[in-house]
Amino acid sequence: MAITKARDGTYLEVNEAFISSMGLKKQEIIGQTSIGLEYITADQRLFLANEIEEKGYAQNIELEVKIKNHEKRLGLFNSSPVGIGDDALWLTVVTDISKQRLALDALQDDILFKSFAAVEGIGVIIIRGHRQNINSLFINDEARRALNNRTLTDLFNETNGRESAYFNTATGCYHVKTISSKYGSPWKIILLERSSHSVYIKEKLKKYDLTIRQQEIALLAAIGHSNGAIAEILCISEYTVKDHLKEIFQRIGVCKRSELCPKILELR
Repeated sequence: MAITKARDGTYLEVNEAFISSMGLKKQEIIGQTSIGLEYITADQRLFLANEIEEKGYAQNIELEVKIKNHEKRLGLFNSSPVGIGDDALWLTVVTDISKQRLALDALQDDILFKSFAAVEGIGVIIIRGHRQNINSLFINDEARRALNNRTLTDLFNETNGRESAYFNTATGCYHVKTISSKYGSPWKIILLERSSHSVYIKEKLKKYDLTIRQQEIALLAAIGHSNGAIAEILCISEYTVKDHLKEIFQRIGVCKRSELCPKILELR
């Protein structure tokens, strides 16, 4: 529990539970403001103030707070005004619900993982960690087919961690969507959906200085066809395809095949 000035959030009194939750000594808190201690932000305090002004109280408001050493916690705020005018105070009780939220998220994660196992037609990868230390928690068959011989590191390097990007593999061009987890859960969901942008790519290719044949080859390469497949479709030799691709890469401004689709779609 804490008693603060309504005007600026200066702490006038705090109980042992509040002191313990902040990880500070009482003398380090009294006389300071919640914003000055970086316990909450100015926007968060304004939100609480608006709630109190509109409803007469702030009840069960979840806010991320910072305690000692800038450690983040999730607090459940309940505030009521006491007094009026310049003497107006807030009586606030903050309950640390970080562990409860983590437990709830873990349960939701488990349900989510099981539901994704049944997804068809879209590649689903659930990972923990960052680019240099990726731990795959779940990957469905569609994602394995999409990746083919590519790795998760390849995926991260080529999409640069963007929430929406394109990724080329031997099996095609895929639209990649990355969804971050909720508070406290260090995983991300990566969805790979085969791109159906062939018409759009065809239009975009017209802005480059390419011959009609080069546009045809660039389109087929961008949507994932191999040199052999392109040669068969267009009834030309693989050597001709390779020669054209060298010229195409130079004119479009890419160094390798995997950069072709993202560059054409102007997402790199």
